[in-house]
Amino acid sequence: MHLPAWTQGIHHDGSEAFVSPSLPKLGDTVSFTLRTPSDAPIIKGYLRVMVDGEFSYTELEKVNSTEVSDYWQCERKMSQSRFDYLFLLVTDIGALYVSARGISLADTTDNASFTLIADYDAPLWVRDSVYYQIFPERFGNGDPSNDVQADEIEQFGYVSQQRTWGEDPYIWEDAGNMDFFGGDLQGITQNLDYLADLGITGIYTCPIFEAESNHKYDIVNFFHVDAHFGGDEALVELREETRKHDMTIMLDITPNHCSFRHPWVTGFKSHIDGDTSEFFFYDAEKDVFETWLGVPLLIKLNYSSQRLRDIMYRGENSAIKKWLKPPFSIDSWRLDVANMTGNLGENQLDHEVWRELRQAVRDTNSEAYILGEYFQDGTAHLQGDELDASMNYQGFNIPMRRWLVPEKKQVINTENPYHYKPSIPAEVMAEQWQNFMSAVPYTIALQQFNQLDSHDVSRILSVVYDDVELVKLGTALMMAFPGVPCLYYGTEIGMAGEKEPLNRRCMRWDETTWNHDLLDYTKQVIAIRKASHALKHGGFKVLVAEGDLIVFARESTDQTVIVVGYRGDEILEDVSLDTSQVGLVDGIELTDLISDETLKIAGGQVTIPTLRHGQTMYLETS
Repeated sequence: MHLPAWTQGIHHDGSEAFVSPSLPKLGDTVSFTLRTPSDAPIIKGYLRVMVDGEFSYTELEKVNSTEVSDYWQCERKMSQSRFDYLFLLVTDIGALYVSARGISLADTTDNASFTLIADYDAPLWVRDSVYYQIFPERFGNGDPSNDVQADEIEQFGYVSQQRTWGEDPYIWEDAGNMDFFGGDLQGITQNLDYLADLGITGIYTCPIFEAESNHKYDIVNFFHVDAHFGGDEALVELREETRKHDMTIMLDITPNHCSFRHPWVTGFKSHIDGDTSEFFFYDAEKDVFETWLGVPLLIKLNYSSQRLRDIMYRGENSAIKKWLKPPFSIDSWRLDVANMTGNLGENQLDHEVWRELRQAVRDTNSEAYILGEYFQDGTAHLQGDELDASMNYQGFNIPMRRWLVPEKKQVINTENPYHYKPSIPAEVMAEQWQNFMSAVPYTIALQQFNQLDSHDVSRILSVVYDDVELVKLGTALMMAFPGVPCLYYGTEIGMAGEKEPLNRRCMRWDETTWNHDLLDYTKQVIAIRKASHALKHGGFKVLVAEGDLIVFARESTDQTVIVVGYRGDEILEDVSLDTSQVGLVDGIELTDLISDETLKIAGGQVTIPTLRHGQTMYLETS
């Protein structure tokens, strides 16, 4: 049965505009608000909360009405640490259930409910952040004296090679990730003015600890910065300089594995701290170690070892805690392959490990941000007691990239399910967004880490077949989407590159090679996001998702922004949007924060005269 059109005007989310306080303490009285169309045939409504394992109903009161909307409210005492709730509306078409998954005549499972958590120590500062991901070996060579020398390091038959800045990296078969261009932490420090001018407030680096490869995910020592990156002193200098630029630092660590040349591995029988074989999954008869996905370079860590947990994160001198403390005082951790950490066969320890690690981090820095890498569904770990966020591949990156890719140009790989990602219409993208957003408390949705590209995937310019307008579109939508946006270095100047190693090319510092139009546009949308309360803290509602067109609203207590994105090739004319769905009445003017164009609402709609290929609009109420 299709729901009548008026149901599209029903809305609630976990943002400050609809839940107050949106970050309650246990015992607080919380106000819940539901918006419905003023002409909706609603007889009465209820808030349904799961309390002590049983449904508890509180009747809604109509507290305000406008010409387009009715507002219903009720209050509940936060009597337990987690409220899973939805709304039940009594209407002339039957019972309507309003959950985080959507609106239905059918009741739903509890995991589709809205979720409110008490006493959550949210790192609120991160909502105001715009991050910039750096692959340190390829960003800037600040001190050539610490460069890796030719033949200095050998690994599986490959020896280190010195390369000239700007050359294409060698493929694995030719170099084994042992080609080096000289990038280091000094190269980041020396370019902080560039990042500040771009509008960046946070730096996220791939691993910087002692390791032998150019990517340094094969860590040999978790307790020291690699000398070829400038050593510990270079991180102290970077910390001091980022503070002058009001920037935070997020470091990347590999809790799932270490290098095959880590002393824990090479000297496990006679290690100075005692036998470390318990740190691994070691088969003594065959003399083999379990590895990450069969890669002999990376030895899997075994968290059934309590000693390993102490060294990695629990102890006062643990790796996780060391870098959170002065003089380094980093602000955030990115946990590599979080999806696998703690898990192997009968050992499924990820929830336990993340809860312990969270406590260790918070004990050291109560406002630190904890981010886990999940290409899969990480929402089970985003319920307030483990990670603060995931790299939101499934909830943003992948559906966005699939929508942006031009279907008529796409070459589809049907042989490998990991790479079978054909182009999708906006309605599929919106459905996937909603599926993943509804699975976490909304306060955590506002912390999810969103990227268009990274060191692990092809650069977005290559994904869209060098269509700069689509890169602009993706960048603008990312800046407006709930969560924390992060640019991958060089995307803003038009760097292209298929998957590894071409997505890890050297940063181009010759400004004559830059796409200055893309750079200026990126600066503009970053500045708009940073100045907009709604884009950083507001709720989320999809208004239109049809083929080439996506429209969603971000609402806060003092601002509404309607975000319009269009990927199509043909010019769209006279695009009408139903503004009553977000409670806006006739006569209100909307100003596009990008173009300064002004439109007025009439007849419950606003009409956009034209939309061109790759255009984004941020229509703000004034």
